[in-house]
Parts: sequence; C-alpha cells; structure tokens
Amino acid sequence: MTTTLYPRALRRVIEADLAVYPVVALLGARQVGKSTLGREIAADRGMPVRTLDDRDVRAQALADPEGLLADMNGGGFIDEAQRAPGLFLALKALVDRDQRPGQFLLSGSNQPTMSQAVGDSLLGRAAYRTLRPLTLNEQRLSEEHDGWDALFAATDDDALTRLASRAQASGALDWRDVVTTGGFPRVLAQPLAQRRRLLDDYVEVYSNRDVRELLAINSSERFEQLFRLLAARTGQELNVNGLASALGVDARTVRRWIDALARSFLVETIPAWSRNASQRVIKSPKLYLADVALALAAAREAVPTGFHLETLVVGDALVWRDMQPGRAAHHWRTQSQQEVDLILEWHGRLVPIEIKAGNRVDASDARHLRTFLQLHAESTRAVLLSGDPDLRMLPSNVLAAPWWAVL
Repeated sequence: MTTTLYPRALRRVIEADLAVYPVVALLGARQVGKSTLGREIAADRGMPVRTLDDRDVRAQALADPEGLLADMNGGGFIDEAQRAPGLFLALKALVDRDQRPGQFLLSGSNQPTMSQAVGDSLLGRAAYRTLRPLTLNEQRLSEEHDGWDALFAATDDDALTRLASRAQASGALDWRDVVTTGGFPRVLAQPLAQRRRLLDDYVEVYSNRDVRELLAINSSERFEQLFRLLAARTGQELNVNGLASALGVDARTVRRWIDALARSFLVETIPAWSRNASQRVIKSPKLYLADVALALAAAREAVPTGFHLETLVVGDALVWRDMQPGRAAHHWRTQSQQEVDLILEWHGRLVPIEIKAGNRVDASDARHLRTFLQLHAESTRAVLLSGDPDLRMLPSNVLAAPWWAVL
C-alpha cells in the first residue's frame, strides 16, 4: 500500500496565519490529515517537530512543559498537543513575553479537548483552522479551490467560461462513485474492497472509545445509534425531538450528543437563511456528516441517494467558506415548502444553489431558485448543479452546470 501526499487548500491559509499569529491550532476530525499537513509545513519552515504520541516527549510535556518549549528553540510543530494540558498555559506565558508571529503550530486528535484548551489559554493569541476530509480537487492533486469563486463572477459569460474550463479539465464524473469513496486519506489509500471496513471501524472506535472521554457515558450504545441515525439523515433538517423519540432519550441529551459530534468535526449544521421578518421561513438548521462515505457506512446504506450528492457538494462548499473571512453558507425553506439547498454569501452577494441528482435538468427544476431571486435583490444569479453535462443559462438568470465543474 502506498499513501499519496495530497495538496491541501487550507495550507495557504495556515501559512498566512503563521505570518500574523504566534500560535496556529489545526483542528479537524480524526484521520483527516492534520499531522501530515503539520509536518509538511514544519519541514518547509525548518520548524522542529514534537509529537506527544512519543512516550518520552509526552512525559516531558507533562512534567516540564516550559522545558519542552525551551528545547524547541522558540517554536515548532506540536502534534497531539491535548495530551499535556499544562502545555497550553506554558505556551500562553511564552507568547505573552514574545509576540512574534509564527512560533508554534499545534494539532491534536481529541478535538473538543484541544479546542477548549487552546480557547481557554490562548484566546487572542492563536488562530483556529479546521481541516476537513479531502475535497475532490485535492484528490486530483490540486490545492486550488476556485470553482465556487466562478459562481460569483461579474458576468454570466465569465462564469460560464470559467466553469466550462473546469468541467473540461475534470471530465464527466458519476457522483455515485465519488460519494462512496469519501475523503479520508487513510481510507483512500486502501483497496476499494477494504474501504468500507475502515469506515465501519471509524464509527465503532469513536462511539465506543472517544465518546467516553467527551461525555463520560457508561454505555455508548445509544450514542452510536444517534450517530447512525444522523448519518441516515445527512442533508436533512435537524429534528431533535424526532431523534429523541426514536432513541428513547430526552431532547436535551440529544442536543448534548450532537454538540459533541460537532465539536469532534464529524457533523456540521447549516443555519437557515432569513433577513426578512415578514417571510414565513423554517428556521431549523440542516445537518451534514463531515464525510459522505462515512455517512453511507454509518447508516449501513449500500445505495447512495441525492442527499449524499448534496452532502458531497455542501462539504466542498464549506472548505471554500473557510478559506476567507466574510463568507457564509445557509439553506432556505419556507412554510409553503419552497426550498433552496444552499445559499452562499460573499461580499454582500448571495448565490442560491439547488442540487439535483439527475442527469438531465430543465427550467422546471429551478422554480424555487427563481422565487429566491425575486425575493432577494442581493442575489443576481442562481445556480442549478446536477449530473447534466450541458453548461448553460436557463431563463431568469439561472446557471445550470454539472456539479464537477464547481467541485
């Protein structure tokens, strides 16, 4: 087995952060590639590397964190940093004396512990960045992530030209193949027949080991059931009361467990969009699993659906969102059942996006997009993504494009 070193779009963001902040914390779910990316950045910057997976290093970090930092000669990459809680206070004291940017890059696998420790000790001194599973473009060995930018192009002709170039470079793809692959580097390194087993193991390990560290649950059976229920409902509105009823637990417990999954970067919620109090909109968020192949495995589903294509597309859009400040992602649904899967916001402009699994779309598939355009003047173009390879403008400023032209 060989492991490919994939380029990561987040790398340039982290390097920019290191030019501004004394400390940068690299967060994300287990096995998304945090350690690999951290080591690559450290090697290029000539930074020493320490991992608290090493017993001797961990012993020093626990007994003498100040000494460990001093041995690193003013900076470096520390992996599994959450294993030594005292390390964060030592880092705070160090950077309070020396505010030079780019001193330390941190990562860790127990993300709730890591996030809280960095937030409590290094508030205002550290940047926090989330590494997500590999995007399709990263799997193509490109760290560029500009497909979503094209949707905000000044003119329709410019948007069409840029998307046509990307579509040609990609070639037509079957979304069913892509969603069953997912984006965990270790899973991608395995033969196709072994990938599902690794994803099943991922669910088991998180539900039966990690969750005990996060929630002190004596029996993890119901938590695992929640994880699998959420996986089966990826891309759908979050109904806490319905989940609580299905599990036989109270709604407060379900919220606490979902929060733990979110803080472990295994699920993400997308808020509802509304700036007009007169609109009767549904305000529930939509929930997505962080990795679409993990969603299939955790739900024990063999055949992907349109919700899995939507999960793939939204996950890619979230990587784009995180690349620059001021970007946002929402969904929209009214009580009269008009809905748009994804609303992207950038520079005061909105782009509503509908995602269809079919291989042929027409103007009738864009009726809710047209409604959204009519209601929101800051949205001048809508986008219909599908398996239809015909890139074109539909009536009323709706751009139809194959999904692989954007991802």
